[in-house]
Amino acid sequence: MAYVSAEARREQLIEAAVRVIAREGADGATTRKIADEAKAPLASLHYCFQNKENLLLAVFAQLSEEMPVDVDLPEGENATLGHVIERRLTSAMQWSVENPVRVRAMIEVTVWADRYNPELSVSFYDAFFKSSEAALRQADETLSDEELDSVVRVATSMVDGLSLQMLTDGDKERTLRDTATACAMLKAYLGEGARKTA
Repeated sequence: MAYVSAEARREQLIEAAVRVIAREGADGATTRKIADEAKAPLASLHYCFQNKENLLLAVFAQLSEEMPVDVDLPEGENATLGHVIERRLTSAMQWSVENPVRVRAMIEVTVWADRYNPELSVSFYDAFFKSSEAALRQADETLSDEELDSVVRVATSMVDGLSLQMLTDGDKERTLRDTATACAMLKAYLGEGARKTA
């Protein structure tokens, strides 16, 4: 049997976990099933991650890093807040359409975290909100913190909802059309002089 480094084994196990979680849910993804999917000894999973919770955290971290949300605007393009949000939302949804198994695994892990460790679930979103707010703040310094927080949360809700709809109905073209509509709605809101947050 060929030697597999701990780092390579770690990557194999994360990829196997993504597939098993997408297929059977986070609760149904036992460490044995994940190890079998990776064609790895169960002991190697425990060596690399110690337990299932650490593996699920690694899965979430990996998928979060993959989702493209930090996008550069083309040279000379007007970097208004609406344009930046449109590029980020479109980029995230394009990735979702191209990676439905990974999106399903991310949703499953988020729901699992909310069920068993709500603070962990909140921390998943908080890290995303902070990085999004920092990027969007560069495009618009006039938006109040409350308005910016609300816009980021609504945009995130749109990504979550559109992704879930895409997984449910499988219509990728409609998902991208709906993404364009969501972007237009956010841009229209941001173009109004009097924005209100509840």
